[in-house]
Amino acid sequence: MKEIKEFTPELIREKGNILYICAAGFEDRTRGIIESLQKNGDTVFKYSNILEYRSNLHSELREGGPEYLKKNKENLELLENTLKNLSENTLPNTIINIDDMLNTNNYLNKILQSIPSEEIDLIFIDISGMANFLILLSLHQLNKVFHNKKISILYTEAQNYFPEEGEKDEILQLAQRQSQDDVMKLAEILGASGARETLILPDFKGYFKEDFPICIIFFVGYEPSRAIGLLDTYRPHLVIACYGVSPHEHFRWRTEFSKELHRKLRVFDQYNSSSMEVSTFDIAEIISRLEEIYTSADREGKILYENYNIAVTPQCSKLQTVATYFFCQSHPDTQVVFCLPGTFNPRRYSKGIGKRWIYEFSIY
Repeated sequence: MKEIKEFTPELIREKGNILYICAAGFEDRTRGIIESLQKNGDTVFKYSNILEYRSNLHSELREGGPEYLKKNKENLELLENTLKNLSENTLPNTIINIDDMLNTNNYLNKILQSIPSEEIDLIFIDISGMANFLILLSLHQLNKVFHNKKISILYTEAQNYFPEEGEKDEILQLAQRQSQDDVMKLAEILGASGARETLILPDFKGYFKEDFPICIIFFVGYEPSRAIGLLDTYRPHLVIACYGVSPHEHFRWRTEFSKELHRKLRVFDQYNSSSMEVSTFDIAEIISRLEEIYTSADREGKILYENYNIAVTPQCSKLQTVATYFFCQSHPDTQVVFCLPGTFNPRRYSKGIGKRWIYEFSIY
């Protein structure tokens, strides 16, 4: 692996035949990399492919349905129009149906298989518009189809994330009171509510033994209702709560806020649990912490990987999900589990386009 560094269009030019993959998400930062390349107007990709989200349940999402579809459509049209000018070959969009992961996985594999491997020198995967489960799925399929090819991850930060600092006191007060009206207001401010489905991706089921207890390594975000839903369904015996630490000083308050929010809602109280802080950004550090947990012991001195079925749920940052993928390649016994929200409001996820980054690595 190489260090992550700030992305500039010059880092793509004259790199050979490039396959570029991105997703048409609803966040502003979906457009970050493409807009920076658009200004130059050069043809820089041999092939490009857009992952296009579909779901049978969009209309059921409170507030989120129409807004989600509108933002996805706007970003999709921009990506399609721009990539026509940036690419020699634009492949048909890969349909990502979040309600049918098996067919989605197979369809993505089929699209990638249609690209002559000998025509590709390296791959750029832009995760900025990808849901965390899609990052994992995409990296895995690229590894299967283009094994030994160099891959660069492109990532655009948002300018700001929800909830915002000025909202934290109100949120913690609502979490403390917990009346029905307070719970509904809390869900509205946090942007997501409840749990619709616990999702285990194809090829990430791990090697679970029936007579072993489960330890879940939980990358904690800011949607406690999803955490509660996942834990109620999954029922682990041991929880390691990993609270994210931003590399940016002006976002450092979010670590303590997440701890306090989950404490007030007693998310982990009924489980044998411990907690630690983990970077949201430094992939190598995140992998190191995962390795540390994997080989650590519980309170009785039992080594986790020898005595537990290990699962990871990367429900915080996108780069924590990338680190989870690398970790699972070294430890295929580990399962990866997600929780899809019952409702969500896309206006409450992130806004603006921040710094752009590139991270180079090879999978062998």
